[in-house]
Amino acid sequence: MTTAGKNQFDINSVPMSTANLPPFPYFDWPSGLDVENNGDVQKSDFDKIYVIAGHQLLAVEGRLENRHFMNSDAKLTAIAAQRSYEAAIKAVGGVKISASTPDDPALVAQNGGDLGDLLSKKMRVAMSPRNYDYYLIRKPEGNIWIGLLTGDDFTQIITLAEKPLKNAVEFVKADEMQKELNAKGRVALYFNFDTDKASIRQDGQTIVDEITKLLNQEPALKLSIEGHTDNVGDPKHNQLLSQQRAQAVVAALTAKGIDTTRLRAEGYGASKPLADNASEEGRGKNRRVELVRQ
Repeated sequence: MTTAGKNQFDINSVPMSTANLPPFPYFDWPSGLDVENNGDVQKSDFDKIYVIAGHQLLAVEGRLENRHFMNSDAKLTAIAAQRSYEAAIKAVGGVKISASTPDDPALVAQNGGDLGDLLSKKMRVAMSPRNYDYYLIRKPEGNIWIGLLTGDDFTQIITLAEKPLKNAVEFVKADEMQKELNAKGRVALYFNFDTDKASIRQDGQTIVDEITKLLNQEPALKLSIEGHTDNVGDPKHNQLLSQQRAQAVVAALTAKGIDTTRLRAEGYGASKPLADNASEEGRGKNRRVELVRQ
């Protein structure tokens, strides 16, 4: 077995939890904390974060809540805060899954080579933890990932409940695509791809059908199918992923009978953003496939 194979995290190694969970985010603030004045929290109904699973950094998506507080404000020692949350997580079926730390040279190298970016942009680390402990609660309705990050002076709890994005962008019809192409020469479309993958989900076939209709309506039309990503992750990987997603759309169209000579796949990674990557809303707009008239 290769080293990569040994390090590959197997989610099935974690048993399903049968515990009844309280409402999201499942774990309360410490009872001794004045939350209004001393609790720091960031929330998102849908976001992406990276967790340590085995010796890997794994991207997960869903509902996110990221909290941290100073231990002195909660009238807790560092070890008391850590042990309290650890016990609460394990009581509802949480299993510790992290077997590495972010400063592992192999992990850093696999994720862009910049430890600062890895910590702040991918893992959303608030300060400078001494301990990085990640847990997984497997439930039939979806996985729950928890980061318990503790330092001498603070505690941070990152909770993400996996769920798919409810697509806020309505499917663009063939006639609307044609109008946009005539006016601007391009149109942005939003496929639901699996995280870090190039396979089109079933709901994306509706968009494929509309592009097919467009091409059948205008037999002389040739398109460049251009993939784009946000700026999270390694630029080379993002460029490759965007190329693969564009190729997946081309393959889906040719499977519908469209002549391959009318299509070209291009991948641009994060090099051509439509919006600011500082917010999830902006990153969502940047994760797109564009049709460009040739």
